[in-house]
Amino acid sequence: MTATPEIQDQIRRYLLGELDDGSRAQVEQKLLSDGEVFEELLVAEDELIDDYASGRLDLEERADFEAHFLATPDRQQKLRFARALHRHAMTLANELETVKRPVMRSLWSSRPWLSWAATTVAVLALIVGTVWYLRSRTTSPKTFATVTLTINQSTRAEGLPAATVKLPLGADALKIFLKLPGSAPPTFRYRVVLEADDGETRPLEVVDQNGESIAVLVPATQLKREQYALTLFRTGGDSGEQRLPGRYLFTVE
Repeated sequence: MTATPEIQDQIRRYLLGELDDGSRAQVEQKLLSDGEVFEELLVAEDELIDDYASGRLDLEERADFEAHFLATPDRQQKLRFARALHRHAMTLANELETVKRPVMRSLWSSRPWLSWAATTVAVLALIVGTVWYLRSRTTSPKTFATVTLTINQSTRAEGLPAATVKLPLGADALKIFLKLPGSAPPTFRYRVVLEADDGETRPLEVVDQNGESIAVLVPATQLKREQYALTLFRTGGDSGEQRLPGRYLFTVE
């Protein structure tokens, strides 16, 4: 089923951070429960990135795009790729315009295989770039189980019990929402480290953030039956990176 224009507009405004709290919560609920809405979100992300890279956003949309949409490293990487693709297309267009000069026309006329070869190379370059980009998207998780965690100031053995996640997960990844200890300006950036009971640690990519929480993803294949702790680092202001006291705990059973 094709998304209605109303849903498409709502998702676009959601990505730009233009919705109020109630509308944003409704969109997030749809994203978690409706796979078609999530697919529409991926399409809207690509369209926004292309519009920004092509200069088709107005001043207000550009400001919202830079302040809210680019809050995650994954979107920043997509934007870098889109800009590189646009630069390549512009360079190719300029080169094709150049070869229209009379002296080149005679060359193409006398050696038509050169024109065919140049066109083939250009098309292949665009195809390879597009396939790489689409493959990077298709390997992303499609379905999520979710859990919301509050920071725990105590040790693992004390304080509030850890949240529980059961295996099999029944989804491609676990999406963890970490409630921030107090509101924070949107200019702050966060880094999250996941630690398992056996001492193994690995960084997690922040896929979304607002003034109240951030979200990270853990692929289902990387979860084992044990307890985990997440440590949160924040960058912003004049103090550089700071480790927030306490940790977020959850147990996989």
